[in-house]
Amino acid sequence: MKARLVAAAAFVTALGAITVLAQGPGPQGRGRGPGAPGGPNVLGMVRQLDLSDPQREQVRQIMEEGRQGGDPGTGVREAERKLHEALLADSPDAGSIETLKTAVNAAHAAELDQRIAMIQKVAQILTPAQRQQLLKLRPQGPPRVE
Repeated sequence: MKARLVAAAAFVTALGAITVLAQGPGPQGRGRGPGAPGGPNVLGMVRQLDLSDPQREQVRQIMEEGRQGGDPGTGVREAERKLHEALLADSPDAGSIETLKTAVNAAHAAELDQRIAMIQKVAQILTPAQRQQLLKLRPQGPPRVE
């Protein structure tokens, strides 16, 4: 039973890795990042708004601050790589797999926290009309299959 569970987890992880690789690099040629897989690219959608010059400068500054804070996608990729290795080890250790699973979840949470913080900062510089317009825009990226 334990072997089946490990095999199923390995299959799901491999399938997820294939999906991420098939999507290609995210913003600026990096993997995941603000607006990458996992949510709509709100920051990319902001570019579709009719921003004033001061607003554009503020958005640019917010994006620069986000880049200086590092790419949380790096932590996600590293945690997923370690989990993948543990799942495919000759003798997988269930305790290590659980620990690595927790690390992957923490890395995803950190990535989400950064994206939320950036979107909140951008939302503060938008007018109420611009926020409403942003709500009406369709997320950028490949169309979803429903």
